[in-house]
Amino acid sequence: MKFLPRTILVLSLAVDLCACGGGGGYGGSPSPTNQSPGGIWTVQYVQGSGPTAGDTMDGKALVTETGDVYFTVVNTVNGCTERGFGNVTVNGSALSGSLSNTMVTWSGNPGVNTSCTYPDGSTSGTTTLSGTVAQRTSLTVTDTLTTSAGTSGTATHTWSYSSLYSEMPSLATIAGNYTDGSNTLTVNSNGAIFEQDPTTGCVLNGQASIVNSSYNAYALSFSYASCTGTAAVLNGQTGPGFGYYDDSVSPNQFVYGVDVTVNGQTAVIAGALVK
Repeated sequence: MKFLPRTILVLSLAVDLCACGGGGGYGGSPSPTNQSPGGIWTVQYVQGSGPTAGDTMDGKALVTETGDVYFTVVNTVNGCTERGFGNVTVNGSALSGSLSNTMVTWSGNPGVNTSCTYPDGSTSGTTTLSGTVAQRTSLTVTDTLTTSAGTSGTATHTWSYSSLYSEMPSLATIAGNYTDGSNTLTVNSNGAIFEQDPTTGCVLNGQASIVNSSYNAYALSFSYASCTGTAAVLNGQTGPGFGYYDDSVSPNQFVYGVDVTVNGQTAVIAGALVK
């Protein structure tokens, strides 16, 4: 399938997302001041066990002020890429939540290895999270991944806050033409998104909006029509997503992920496009 050549399409079994946590004070005790989980968060660590032990993993996550999560983790040695969505809640500084995880199984980007699986051969799973957040500083999270085949594993990592999140958002900032392989994705000044792939016929229409006027996070929606051939499974599909503008690299990038459903499976269409 040739569609949006520089984007990544992840197919996995559909899973439910839930937001966990909560609880309040008793007997007149003051309620804790909730730390915000919002941020663009980064982590780098060395895989400690399994067939990729010793490989360096590079993670990035966008968490909105309301706890919505879009994340990606890349194995910098073999190109295997894991992406997903979820939600977290915070009580005081205690964080909890859940994610849906997918291994990339299709990509037009030559830097992504699409033959990767979890050690048990599965390509999807769910993760429960627990940990602590220091607002605009760090996330220390213990995650327990359970694959669709039923295998579980637990790891703890500390994510660092990126000042990119504190940059003021603007539809004017993200407006422009982005190179998407041989195609062009256009974002208008009102946030309208358009792209057409002449090979598959796919027409992408979407919308970007500002999540919070103080932070670099954008809510997205994509819809697809006129696709032919193997890409026809996308016709009529509409999905939500999130993105952020990264001006710390040159050329600047718009980093995003959108969650759609294809033939009963979750599909994450994602990319890091440059103007």
